[in-house]
Amino acid sequence: MDNNLSLKKLIKPVNIKKPLPINLSNEIFLNIYFKTQQIVNNIPTVPKINRFTALTICATCFLVPFAINFNPAFNITVNGQHIGFASNKESLELAENLIESSLDKYGQADFSLNDNIELSPSFCLKSDIKTTDELIYAITNSSENICMASAITVNGEIIGACELAEDTESVLKSLLDEYKSNPSDNASFIQDVKVKTLPVSIDLVMTSSSLLHSLKTNKNIDIQVISNMQRTESIPYQTQKIESDQIEQNLVKTMQFGKNGIASISEQVVTINGQETQRTVLHRSVITPATDCIVAVGTKSNGIGSGQLIVPMSGYTFTSAFKLRNGTWHKGVDLAAPVGTPIYAADNGIVTTSKLSDSYGYYIVIDHQNGLKTLYAHNSSLLVKEGDIISKGQQIALSGNTGNSTGPHLHFEIHSNDVAVNPEIFLNFGTETP
Repeated sequence: MDNNLSLKKLIKPVNIKKPLPINLSNEIFLNIYFKTQQIVNNIPTVPKINRFTALTICATCFLVPFAINFNPAFNITVNGQHIGFASNKESLELAENLIESSLDKYGQADFSLNDNIELSPSFCLKSDIKTTDELIYAITNSSENICMASAITVNGEIIGACELAEDTESVLKSLLDEYKSNPSDNASFIQDVKVKTLPVSIDLVMTSSSLLHSLKTNKNIDIQVISNMQRTESIPYQTQKIESDQIEQNLVKTMQFGKNGIASISEQVVTINGQETQRTVLHRSVITPATDCIVAVGTKSNGIGSGQLIVPMSGYTFTSAFKLRNGTWHKGVDLAAPVGTPIYAADNGIVTTSKLSDSYGYYIVIDHQNGLKTLYAHNSSLLVKEGDIISKGQQIALSGNTGNSTGPHLHFEIHSNDVAVNPEIFLNFGTETP
């Protein structure tokens, strides 16, 4: 609202109907006259302010804002340089103690605050008073032998620092990236490696390149990398053997060629300082299955023995061993069985004898063409003839009681290089029963 309009409303116009007395010159009567007119016309009274009151008001308007915004404080200088204001001496002492404690905690006990730090009473705006953290920064950065820097600590000990935190972070990232094969690899420090902004010795502050070189040669830092890798591996084929009586013994014929398959392998590989320490297969899937190799092994006898003999009869009683008997040497074993019991070839070979004799009765000799021969005597019937090629296990005769025999049995001999040897060297006939 306009001030003039306010005054007009406040002060009513004075309507003086009577002129002033012509001879009214006395000041007392003049005052009485104006007072009377003021009452009659309802004119407001404006108080008169004396000089002391006015001076007090002016001082109050000036000093109150000053007192509100300005506080007593201590001016702090380090080596003669103003660094800020502290609210009290204790704030400065706390900042100094925290700086020295930090130096000692991170392996810098040899460094301390040897700078000339002075306090002087002063006034300052409240906003100019520094907190403890701000005092630490200001004191450290004004010191001659220490400074605030971005430090790398390993297990709580400073091993280097850069002025800027982004340089320190870049150094650690470069060190980790050097051991990564792929961007997706997870690289980390095995030790407790941290980046902190701390008071450090000026000697520890380096350029980023110098710090990176120092870390590479530091033997107390190990880097672990966990990688997920994908590779393929060959699936070796298997060889299956089948027997074929259409192929001569000791001959092998490939019926199907083998082919290796391919498998996809997902693995997790752990390395420490570039050396693999662990490999774990996460997933394995077959891309192409392997094709087995199939070979046929001939069983058709060509007269050559395998060297692995079989007992030529089943369901027998072992009645006489290879030994001296009745004053003469019994050159084989006797296997008692009823007449007509099947007799089988002990191994592959060629029949060299198939005939009747006075002592052996009906008997057969098979040459196994490997230094061994076998003889089967006292048979009732012969099923093969001289010159026949015989397979192991093939039936060659029926047991009997012919020749010089005291009862139905098979007399079985083995000759090695034409010398009779104990058949029990090659075969187990069980327990002899006289």
